[in-house]
Amino acid sequence: MEDARHDAVLFVLIAFALDWTLWIAAGIASGGRIEGALWSALLPLSMYGPLLAALVLLKTGRVKVGRGWRLKLRGHVLLYLAALLLPTLLAAAGAAVYFCFVPGDFDTTLSSFAAAAEEQLGAGPSQIPALFAAQVASSALLAPFLNALFAIGEEAGWRGYLYPVLKRLLPARGAALATGAIWGIWHAPLIAMGYNYGRSYSGFPFVGILAMVLFCAAFGVFLSWLRDRSESVWPSALAHGALNATAGIGIWFSRGGQGILGPAPLGLLAVIPTLVLAAVLLRGMSGAAEPES
Repeated sequence: MEDARHDAVLFVLIAFALDWTLWIAAGIASGGRIEGALWSALLPLSMYGPLLAALVLLKTGRVKVGRGWRLKLRGHVLLYLAALLLPTLLAAAGAAVYFCFVPGDFDTTLSSFAAAAEEQLGAGPSQIPALFAAQVASSALLAPFLNALFAIGEEAGWRGYLYPVLKRLLPARGAALATGAIWGIWHAPLIAMGYNYGRSYSGFPFVGILAMVLFCAAFGVFLSWLRDRSESVWPSALAHGALNATAGIGIWFSRGGQGILGPAPLGLLAVIPTLVLAAVLLRGMSGAAEPES
């Protein structure tokens, strides 16, 4: 157990050091604002920080684990379908919960989407419904596969290395929650610069960091469940990519955009369906830590 604890701590230190150094330096260069060409390149590239940390530990670490980096489709098609589709359903359900609590923010006219479509495509009002449907279909069915090529950089580290190492120390449900919470804390410098939630909420940035940890712990249970069932990190990467592609759909229906409460599933109200799913999945996870091999 001491070896597993050592490798888990070292992995976290390396993963955080790699990306926090880049993010903080970029934040200083950009005046604390996540915008511009520098951040457009840095954010997707920094998703490979956990993969690099895993590679270091796989070479130098004391604990050997099954990485699950191979694609395993045979017998797992339904898991890949769940990975593709469930994040979209969680995003839609989360937005619905948010608008139930904050009905005044609901915009039935899709005014922000319509304005963007008019500016970028010259679209008229009659074209907006078809364009929006095409946008949703693309986000839900096509974009996740492209996004997965970046998300694999995170999943190969979080669910491919850290999660199986933590399962030597904790029951599977505890390891899944801990991995997700660490994943959420990893985002802290970005949240402190206004990423995902902006800066205008009470308790900035600490409430935002807590909200991110809550969401990542809950959604991370689903990603860990996919990892266990498929014996591969690729369904987790696909689900992660689907989340990144569809989390903002509810924002098109919002008058005020994303805030600390929602409508994206990262918000404190919109996260409720993800919390419910996590609670259901946790009931079926193993109650004992895995022995050292």
